This record gives sequence, C-alpha cells and structure tokens, in this order.
Amino acid sequence: MNKDKIVEYYDTCDKDYRLVWHLDRCMAMHMGFWDEDTKRISEALIRENDILAQQANITPNDRVLDAGCGVGGSSIHLAKNYGCHVTGITLSGKQVESAEHFADRHGVSDKTNFQIADYTKTPFKDESFDVIWAVESVCYAQDKNDFIKEAHRLLKPGGRLIVADGFQRASPLSPKEERLLSKSYLGWEVHNLETDARFRDGIESHSFSNIREDDVTPMVMTSSRRLHLYSYLAFFVNIYGWLRGRRGRVEMGNVVAAYNQYKSLKRGIWTYKTFYAEKLG
Repeated sequence: MNKDKIVEYYDTCDKDYRLVWHLDRCMAMHMGFWDEDTKRISEALIRENDILAQQANITPNDRVLDAGCGVGGSSIHLAKNYGCHVTGITLSGKQVESAEHFADRHGVSDKTNFQIADYTKTPFKDESFDVIWAVESVCYAQDKNDFIKEAHRLLKPGGRLIVADGFQRASPLSPKEERLLSKSYLGWEVHNLETDARFRDGIESHSFSNIREDDVTPMVMTSSRRLHLYSYLAFFVNIYGWLRGRRGRVEMGNVVAAYNQYKSLKRGIWTYKTFYAEKLG
C-alpha cells in the first residue's frame, strides 16, 4: 500500500467526487445499493449504509471503528441514525478536516471523532471496539490479512466485522482479463483485489465465527454503469484541462478506472460482496 499515492488520489480527485457523486451533500464515496425503491444516487448511498448497519446489528451502545472513513459519511450516518459512537480513520488529513466539518453540520460531533491512521496498524488498545466497519477500503491493503489481523485485535470478544468491497473472481484470469481488471482499479490506486475465497480463508484463520458472505453485485450495477457513462464526458473535460495545465495524471487515471470498472464487472472478472463475522468470545 503506497499511502502517499492513495492520499494524492483522494485529495486530487476530491473535486470530481463533489461534482459527480454529490460529495458535499451525500458525504460518501462508495457505490451504494440500488433496489426497486431506490431512485437516485443519494438514496443508494444511504441504503448501503443501512443494510450494512442492520447486518452488523449496530446499537446505541456500540463503539464503531470506520476503517477508511473517507469524508465521514458512513460514520455520521451511523452516529445520527443509530446513536452509536464512531471513530473514523483515514490516511488523508484533508478528509479528516472535511469529516469534522460535516459532523459538526449534522450535529454529531459529540458522537464522532476522526483522525489520521492506517487501519493495518492503528494506535488503539486491544479490544477497543464493538464493530469494525470497512466499506470499499480493504481493497487498498497490500496484504488483506494485515487488515483482518488488526480488526481481530481491536474487536472485543463477540465483536462484529462488516466489510463491503470488490473481490476478484476466484478462477484464474486470462491475460486479457488481468489487463482489464488492472485498468479498472489502478487509476484508483488499488493495486490488487483479493479473491473472495482467500478473504474468507483469512477471516476463518483469525478465529472469527458466524461468517456470512453475500454477493450483492446486482445492487451496485447501476452505480457502476453511471460511473462508466460519466467517464465519456469526463474524458473530454480532462483533455481540455490537461491542455490548460489544470488536470493531470491522477485525474486521468480516475477517468480510465471509471470507464473500465463497469466493463470488467459486467464480464464477471470481479464481484461486489459483503462479509460479516464475529470475533470468538
């Protein structure tokens, strides 16, 4: 995990998320879950938060670690709607400032705190949290087992782990599929996707129980397709900005990833899954 590159990506592309994903209003960077009652992206983003919160059975008594919190959208939603206390960590100081601003705006500063930290090596004491929450963040770990090991250390006995992320298809990929998958994620500074089978093995090997794995790819397909369509216009905007010296390599990589991620998702090269597990007491 190249932390500097990840921070550069999110800090540089912050303006793109604000424009396309309504970041100032939705405060979220994840895909979002679409069902028959979902009409717009803001609803999909909230829907994903609520489905995951229900899976993790989050209560007002819980202390939650939002591992890879971005600008704090999930943390704020959980604190505001479920009454729990949430600590959000991110590698970006700019995101910490944004998260604190949004938390104050939504009146949950007393139930949230945000800080710079690496979720594979945090400063927190053993058994500090009831829930570890990771939405589209584990993919950035070079070795996903480093995240699982730290999550196990931080959870209280009986504590819950909830993860939502992209996973590579378990069967071997052809060279063409590997190239397409790389184009789908490198622009987002994700350098490897774990297979769902290896990720589950990692959870099992760290003494978690009641493991539940769900393929929710159909629920993110609408967002994936929208990103793909946005990339067409964004490509020309980037070329114009490039010529004027206002946009560069990072922004172009973001556009390339947005274009290719839908193509590879449709072909089944990767899937979007949720994992739930409990730490043995």
